[in-house]
Amino acid sequence: MRILRLLAVFFLLSEAVAWAQDLAPIRKEIDTLAESDLGELSGEERESLIGDLADNAVRVKLLDGVDSEGRKIARQILAFRRADVQTGSSSGASGSTSAVLSPLLPAIFGVSFESGAITRSISGSTIVLKANPAGLFCSSGSNPQAVALRDGDACRTFWKRVGITSAFDTSRGERKRELADLKTLSNQFAEFTVHMELLNRRTLDGQKFNRIFKEEIKEWLASASEFANMSARAAMGDFEEGLRGNVESGLLRLIDNKTFLNAGKKARIRQIENIIRSSLNSVPGDPDNARERRRLWLEALKSGSRLQSAMLNATVIAAEYSYQRPDMAAEGTDADLPVDVRPPGVHSVRLIAAKGIGDRKLDITANASASFFSEARPGMNSVLRDFRVGCEGKFHMRVINNWGVPTLSFAGLYVYLNQEPLGLGIAAFSPRDIHERGHIGLFQAKFELPTANNAIRIPLSFTFSNRTELIKESDARGQIGISFNLDSLFDE
Repeated sequence: MRILRLLAVFFLLSEAVAWAQDLAPIRKEIDTLAESDLGELSGEERESLIGDLADNAVRVKLLDGVDSEGRKIARQILAFRRADVQTGSSSGASGSTSAVLSPLLPAIFGVSFESGAITRSISGSTIVLKANPAGLFCSSGSNPQAVALRDGDACRTFWKRVGITSAFDTSRGERKRELADLKTLSNQFAEFTVHMELLNRRTLDGQKFNRIFKEEIKEWLASASEFANMSARAAMGDFEEGLRGNVESGLLRLIDNKTFLNAGKKARIRQIENIIRSSLNSVPGDPDNARERRRLWLEALKSGSRLQSAMLNATVIAAEYSYQRPDMAAEGTDADLPVDVRPPGVHSVRLIAAKGIGDRKLDITANASASFFSEARPGMNSVLRDFRVGCEGKFHMRVINNWGVPTLSFAGLYVYLNQEPLGLGIAAFSPRDIHERGHIGLFQAKFELPTANNAIRIPLSFTFSNRTELIKESDARGQIGISFNLDSLFDE
């Protein structure tokens, strides 16, 4: 990918700037000279080693004067800063922090633990495992970081669009006094989901990427080329010859010194570094050129950042199918309800769409889903259980260095219950007779804190609803969770 390679070049240049006086950009050449058996080399080979080192010393001097702000911006452009990956469970789980689901799954693997229900009457705790089978396979190759970056060239298969999720309810098996006529099952498996990306423009995928972000790419390449040309012109300045001559003459004297020839590797490195630093300090830079290169450098980085923002604001559409296994059975205390009768399973289909607005400060996500019972029981008017539609606005806050981007989101969720939520066909769970159709309206505010370079995120949410699935009374709850996105572990 040309774009990705150019970003990598900017990142390497910015790292070189920050550590110019530590000689990190020419560490390889210094080590090569220090490790060489100079007594066995011909004069031509000696001059070649020293010439390589002198040429690269010029590059260090050229980069001098571009301040550390460039490195900071480049890191921000390249680092994992996504907040559109869903690692938690859906709003219908016994433990969830999300009223509205995000459009993407981890590119490789993720796991989460969440406590506190959103629409259910009884809260529980849910463990969720999310994986991309094709991503797992591709990440075993030579470039797992590119797979985590969702680079299409790193995993050339249609199946990278497909992810799977398994959810486990750890609270199952506990006796719930709120549901006196029911007992919970000990089997903790709760839900299985298949997720598929129908449209994902938030990737660095070849010709499609170039077509979608044509204007942003054009602006960025223009500013990047101007910086490169400016640096090339500066390289031909008067100081180049003087610096190269100082380095070469100093190193030639050094390698003929018996103290150097008899020294160990560490001592040789120190002596080589002293010669190079002395040469760098003896040759004045060009303040005017340095200021201009700084301006062009920062402009290139800013235009690159605008390109990144455009990419992360692009449209994503995904679809899901899930099967939920019921977690309760009847005790048999009602004449019409035999013992151990279980509710039917629930099949759900869901559509998720997301589109960013502005300079990646706001991401709008919408969900629409329908759930169906696996069979119609006596007293049920159809297999349709519920219909849900929700919308979320997620604000991206200021980046915390080495942590990631905290987000603050506000979401609304509407649930239309077509019939009794458990699908047993009778009102066995509440004296308020809630087996009739019902409407649930819900508002959620959520703050998500990243840690460990975005590999770990901690969502904290507050939810208010006019009722829950089994109880027709307003309810206010708090939810908390922790998620691990292993994609971010591949960030270098």
